Amino acid sequence: MESKCSNFWIGLGLGSILGAVIYRCCQTSKAKQLKAKVSHALHMAADETEDFVDSAKNKAMNAGAVVADKVADKTFDVAEKADEMKNKVHTFADNAKK
Repeated sequence: MESKCSNFWIGLGLGSILGAVIYRCCQTSKAKQLKAKVSHALHMAADETEDFVDSAKNKAMNAGAVVADKVADKTFDVAEKADEMKNKVHTFADNAKK
């Protein structure tokens, strides 16, 4: 039990010392400049990501419109063929009645 307890106190002490050193290093002007640069880079990346997402949305909408136009054209062609077939059937039926 003593071994585990002493390991805990050693780890706690080393962690405290290491935390204090890191905190002290983070307060220097170079660390503040680095923090500002990283923050700026993250903001730029977020802006570029938003632009990319907007561009992707626009492209998807344009593609959807193109597909809808093609489907409408094909549907119109099928409707015309069905109308032609109906007229042929009616003509055939009228000729058969005569």
